[in-house]
Amino acid sequence: MRRAIAIVLIALAFLVFGPRLTSPQPKKAGASFVYEPPEGFTRGPDQKDAVVWTFDERAFGAKQIQQPPTAVVTHSAKEMSIEERDLAKLAEEMPSAFDQCRWVHRRHELRTRADGARVGLIEGDCDHDVDLAAFGLPAKTIKTRKLQLMFPDDSGTSIVTASYPTDQATRWEPLFEATIGKAKGVATRVLPPPDWMYAAWGLAGLVIGWLVSALALPKRPATSDEKQPTT
Repeated sequence: MRRAIAIVLIALAFLVFGPRLTSPQPKKAGASFVYEPPEGFTRGPDQKDAVVWTFDERAFGAKQIQQPPTAVVTHSAKEMSIEERDLAKLAEEMPSAFDQCRWVHRRHELRTRADGARVGLIEGDCDHDVDLAAFGLPAKTIKTRKLQLMFPDDSGTSIVTASYPTDQATRWEPLFEATIGKAKGVATRVLPPPDWMYAAWGLAGLVIGWLVSALALPKRPATSDEKQPTT
């Protein structure tokens, strides 16, 4: 009985602590989330529950453009999953989330920062028509590209939605993607260990528990009934 108890206890210890010690662990940021937009963006005025950054060409000595790129930062108290399968589900919901335009999905990715924190990315085209009939002109299609970044933080998820003209995508996509590594206060979230890992550690614990108990526990002395009679 003592040996069986020892084997079970060792197996349980392996089962509980093994996956935790050998798998990536979540890590809090320890600070509030702060987004750093690309150079040339100015903040505000903020909207309700959102921080708005707008690009100002005049800061570079150029004329202000009609459709300046923007970056809107919002926050959700929900710890949104940014795993591949969950990003794919979120991508399917984008047409209803951006119902003011015709959403066409382009890509979704999971990016890993140098500190190990992971950030979700969803990109799509968001085009809409402008009625110019009142001016005697045909309708005009405004072509916009949107890049949404999902940053895990200590109180939920911070979401950055960047918008810019589609014909300027080659300019703005790399600049906004570079902000993934510059943001501060990004937490690290990971998936729990898979079931097979618990099973493997539990089995290893049983084997090691059997070996250790065989070596460490003294053998039970034979009873008088078990002793062989002498002649």
